[in-house]
Amino acid sequence: MIQKPILPPPVVFIGCALIMAYLPNPYLVTINIVIAYLIALASSFIGFFSLWQFYKSKANINPIHLEKSDVFVANGIYRFSRNPMYLSLAGLLVAWAVYLQNAVSFLGVFLFIYLITQWQIKPEEYWLEKKFGESYLAYKKKVRRWI
Repeated sequence: MIQKPILPPPVVFIGCALIMAYLPNPYLVTINIVIAYLIALASSFIGFFSLWQFYKSKANINPIHLEKSDVFVANGIYRFSRNPMYLSLAGLLVAWAVYLQNAVSFLGVFLFIYLITQWQIKPEEYWLEKKFGESYLAYKKKVRRWI
């Protein structure tokens, strides 16, 4: 039995970002900071367009109350990723790791991906399969979870 999510994804994101900031830095990575800004910009566009698609579709944006979902969004940016909002947050964490110039901080990105997949995406998929049945299963077969 998959449970409802407890923590909103932004809380998981902030927690991972804070962990990344305080990890030791034994392996300095020298990457041009402009790369971090470009990754953050691209991730912000992904986040904006995924939120815009939810707004246009009048979809439930509350990640805790999955049972209130009346539609699932499968057009726009959702043709390429089933979870572009979470992908954008992961991208922002990659940008943060590059900005920190700390190879160890990339562990925070992997932690975020693991936690969001277990605590948020799997419960969402469970509820969407339950609510939308075959149409959601067909979408799942066609579009990847992340990218």
